[in-house]
Amino acid sequence: MNSISRFCIVNTVFAIAALKIAGCEKSTTDKAGGASSMGTDAARCPHQIKQEKCPFCTPKLIEADGFCAEHGVAEALCYQCRPYLKAAFRAKGDWCKQHNAPDSQCVTCHPELKSKTQPGAGHNVAVKPSAASPGAPGHCEHGIERAKCPFCTPSLIETDGFCKEHNVAEALCVKCRPYLEKAFKAKNDWCAEHATPESQCVACNPELKNKKPTGG
Repeated sequence: MNSISRFCIVNTVFAIAALKIAGCEKSTTDKAGGASSMGTDAARCPHQIKQEKCPFCTPKLIEADGFCAEHGVAEALCYQCRPYLKAAFRAKGDWCKQHNAPDSQCVTCHPELKSKTQPGAGHNVAVKPSAASPGAPGHCEHGIERAKCPFCTPSLIETDGFCKEHNVAEALCVKCRPYLEKAFKAKNDWCAEHATPESQCVACNPELKNKKPTGG
């Protein structure tokens, strides 16, 4: 066998070995990536949100969370108070793009829903029947409904559970319940720099990092 033939054979062997190594690395990466992706998906329900917050996967929330008199719909279905619900409604195919609201609550597209609309409700929402729906209460001294205010109704902190996603009591979670911003500001508990309650601002209060969450 001449030197040229030997050189070709050696190069071919090295090329095959390199391809196998590259294939193994890609396979390992794919498996790792797949595991990570599965872990992320496993944390969410078929409606793309946390299962414990999903009124479609956990229907008991509709009765347990009461009624949103401000927007005329069950609290657990109120996408205005709980913006994360938009993803769930879209996943169910229940979304009116034109009016940026669940189609099942869009009074503009479905005038027949007006007869079910709670007085004082927003123009694009309709009542979702619920046995636990109370009358429309007034706003508290913190600028929100007393029934939704964790400062006026502290029992909410225990009954509403813990928001593991944001590491705070659900009743105090501004990210899940944006309307709470008004209440925290009314209590002078607001960090404008980081757009979060001062009492929850880790950037301004590093010692909060070591504080163990309660109710988790």
